[in-house]
Amino acid sequence: MEDKKLYTTQEVAIILGVSDSHIRRMIGKGKASPAGKVGYIHVFDMAEIERLKNRNKAKGRPSTR
Repeated sequence: MEDKKLYTTQEVAIILGVSDSHIRRMIGKGKASPAGKVGYIHVFDMAEIERLKNRNKAKGRPSTR
């Protein structure tokens, strides 16, 4: 069986260039789906990290034009 590497919220934050608190907020809002938890730490697989990398990165409020 193949061993899959899991990444902590802190490691994911570094990969994505955001803060670890931002990753935790995304989890709370249902925008990020961790693979599971190890103790109290959320862990992610590479498939979810890639999905987060490629998500729509619109910032701020939508334009009313």
